[in-house]
Amino acid sequence: MVSRNTLEFVVGLTTAGVVAGTLSLSMETAYALAVGLAAGTPALVRTSSRLDRDAYDAAKSGTQQVVDGALAAVSTAAVGLAGAYLAVSNGYEGPVAIAVAAGTGVFASQLAFYARNGEYIE
Repeated sequence: MVSRNTLEFVVGLTTAGVVAGTLSLSMETAYALAVGLAAGTPALVRTSSRLDRDAYDAAKSGTQQVVDGALAAVSTAAVGLAGAYLAVSNGYEGPVAIAVAAGTGVFASQLAFYARNGEYIE
């Protein structure tokens, strides 16, 4: 049987890919990728191998877990879009702008999640 972490990881990647791919048809890819990462982040941040998943699930209600995911997603979108804007406004485009958006967005989501749930990190 597939573990819950694996399923959440697959759902997060799929969500990010579908959202980013769909949005890239109507906006610059760097911005679409940042929004796609924001959409997939709630599932992705909880798949860390360092997270004590049993303690986290026992201590946090479903609503609290949704709030954790929403904060991670908002931080991904905000910081990822800001990173993309800075990259594009400084003359970078294509893969560099996308890497800046993705890297800063993912880093921000991890920081937001871990800052809120540090006691469940092993």
